[in-house]
Amino acid sequence: MKDKELLEMNIADTIIERPIGFNIGSQQFYLYPPTLGMTYHLAGLFKSLEADARLVSTNPYLEAIRLCTEKKEVVCRILSNFTFNRKEDVFDSVKIEARTKEFSELEVEELATMFTIVLSGDNTEEFIKHFGIDKERLERNRIAAVKKDNSSITFGGNSTYGTLIDFACQRYGWTMDYVVWGISYTNLKMLMVDAITTIYLSEDERKLLGKGAGEVINADDPRNRELIREMIRE
Repeated sequence: MKDKELLEMNIADTIIERPIGFNIGSQQFYLYPPTLGMTYHLAGLFKSLEADARLVSTNPYLEAIRLCTEKKEVVCRILSNFTFNRKEDVFDSVKIEARTKEFSELEVEELATMFTIVLSGDNTEEFIKHFGIDKERLERNRIAAVKKDNSSITFGGNSTYGTLIDFACQRYGWTMDYVVWGISYTNLKMLMVDAITTIYLSEDERKLLGKGAGEVINADDPRNRELIREMIRE
C-alpha cells in the first residue's frame, strides 16, 4: 500500500476515532484514542518513563522494548488507562489496578507491540504536513506584521483554558467536560488548527503584502487558514 493511501486511512481512522483491538488469550481489549483529559491524566506517568524522543520518532518499537523491560509497571499502567474510554473508568482505581496487573503478566515483546501504538499514536504534525497547513505558517509573521487593528484589545488566551477549551466550547457549543473527555485530542487539535476564519485587510495592508486592491485573505483557501488563525491568536 502506498504511503499516501496509508496516511489517508489513518486520517479516516482518526476522524471516526477507531480503537485498535488486540487479544490476550480469549479476552478482547481496545486501545482508545486519548482525549485531552487522558493526556493530562497520564502526563506524570509518561514523564517518569524518560523516553528518548528521538528514538520514539525513528524507531518506536525499539524504544518500546527498552521501556517495557526497564519500566514495565509504568507501561502496564499506561496501557491499562488506554483500554478505557470513559472518564468514570479511568478514575476507577480498582479497574485500573486489575488491568495493570493482568498486563504485567505478558511478555515484553507483547507489551512492546501494544505500547508502540501508544508511543506513535499522535499523528497531528503528519496530518498538518499532508494538508499543507505547515506551509501557511511561514506566512503568519509577515501578515501579523502588516495587520493593524487599533479598535480592539484582546485579553486571555494564556493557557489551554483560553486557546483550546474555551475556543472549542464557544465555537461548537460543547461543554467543558466534552472537550476534555469526549473527543480525541488529535481531532480537537486538528479542529483548532484548521478552523475557517476570514480576515479583511485594508488597502495599505494589502499593498504591504503585495496583494491587489480589494483582495482579501480567503480562509477557505488551505494556504491561508492556518496563518490567519495564528495571526488572530497573536
